[in-house]
Amino acid sequence: MDKPDIDRLALLHTASDAEETVRAIYQGAVDAVVVQGRNGPQIVTLSGADEPYRVIVERMTDGALTVSTEGVILYVNRRLSEMTGEEAGALIGKQFASLFAGAVPEDINSWTQPADGGVRYEANLARGAAASLPVSVWAGPVALGDRPAALVTISDLSVQRRADEIAVAERFARSILEQATDAILVLDPSGRITHASWAAEQLVQTSPIGRQFSDAFPLVTADPTQAGALERYSAPMLDSLLATRPFHGLEVRLRGRESDDSNARTFLLSAGPLLDQAKQVVGSIVTLTDISARKRAEEQQTMLVAELNHRVKNILAIVQSIATQTVRNTGSLDGFKETFGGRLRALSVAHDVLTKTRWGGVEVTQLLKEIMSPYRERVSIEGPPLVMSSQSIVPLSMVLHELMTNAAKYGALSSSGHILLTWQKSEAPATVQMVWQEEGGPRVAGGTRRGFGTKLIERVMSYDLEGSAGLDFQPSGLVCTLSFPIAGPRFSLQDPPASTAALG
Repeated sequence: MDKPDIDRLALLHTASDAEETVRAIYQGAVDAVVVQGRNGPQIVTLSGADEPYRVIVERMTDGALTVSTEGVILYVNRRLSEMTGEEAGALIGKQFASLFAGAVPEDINSWTQPADGGVRYEANLARGAAASLPVSVWAGPVALGDRPAALVTISDLSVQRRADEIAVAERFARSILEQATDAILVLDPSGRITHASWAAEQLVQTSPIGRQFSDAFPLVTADPTQAGALERYSAPMLDSLLATRPFHGLEVRLRGRESDDSNARTFLLSAGPLLDQAKQVVGSIVTLTDISARKRAEEQQTMLVAELNHRVKNILAIVQSIATQTVRNTGSLDGFKETFGGRLRALSVAHDVLTKTRWGGVEVTQLLKEIMSPYRERVSIEGPPLVMSSQSIVPLSMVLHELMTNAAKYGALSSSGHILLTWQKSEAPATVQMVWQEEGGPRVAGGTRRGFGTKLIERVMSYDLEGSAGLDFQPSGLVCTLSFPIAGPRFSLQDPPASTAALG
């Protein structure tokens, strides 16, 4: 019979279909099959001769061949010739094993014996200089006249393997996106989002997949030095830019997120090309890395540097003032050295205390213990809890140093005397009254001269602590009353235990 003009058998889609069809033909269970040709379906009748078999097998989508019991190829169909890249005539007469790269089962004689289901295994089909092709091989018995032989079908597994690889790669990529802490997006060449990480979905509180990037993530430039880097592009232009051109290092914020903190967060926008196996650009990978913590740290560092600069200038101004006033009120170089050095040490002590508390609130007893440490056994303190702000530590330290220096030169600390330092708080108005009282020292003569130390105490109390100082030179010893308000940022009331102890 003439061969019908057909492209493919409509019924033969899988390897199992081909095996079942060929087996049914040889077992006589099929008298005719319907094949799809260019002019529509046609009926091919089978008479049991070789020709009808070849009509069917030649049009199979899988490779087919017959093999003798000695392993010699007796027949191959057109599809197998295409798969190997060799002409059918060149394959006939070769050993079956020569078709494959690597070992194959050699007991071909067993394939020619009746067996339910035949034999199945996977191998790599050799294709000359080209890479080998992964295939599935099925073999079963067939009779060629009175001679036993094996019928073999070979199915291409490359498409399935490729599909499996793509599925594995997809699962791998999805796992990365789900675990990534940054917002990661995959764009197609038009700027449409095809994949998004969990962090990206949380950022916009919905799935952005299928939307244009500029629609799902409206951005504005965050760094003033990069102003206009995004704003000069329209939304379609920005989407196209992100999808086709790599760039890095642009600081951005999300626009119009008033209901959450997204508009207060800063992100580093980066984009890079996504390539296929042929190294052609098929889209891009866009990342939005949250750098809010880093920006806050940079801002804090800038603020701290400015604060440090301000404090250094203040310290230098204080040192300059102390030096100038000490020179004016000291008659000798040795006297200047001693007085000036003592006042600098008082300034240093105050800054040491502030550094230990990181320039926060300081409990007054902590300051007193540092200042009075040379005479800790001869000074007693008593008063309720009082926490002072960092701005008040230096001036109060300078005042107490002047009182202690005067006591060491002329008062109670110059002999076997004692000092009692007490303080009380008043709620209305909120003030502190601190009393420095010397006892047991030399008798104080009337008409005591008021030197620079006395002036310094009065000026510091008036200008820096917004209070006052009362100096009473009684015959039994100096009594100095310091009054200053508990207001604004300078003081706060805490609840540590009340201080009633000697400094030692």
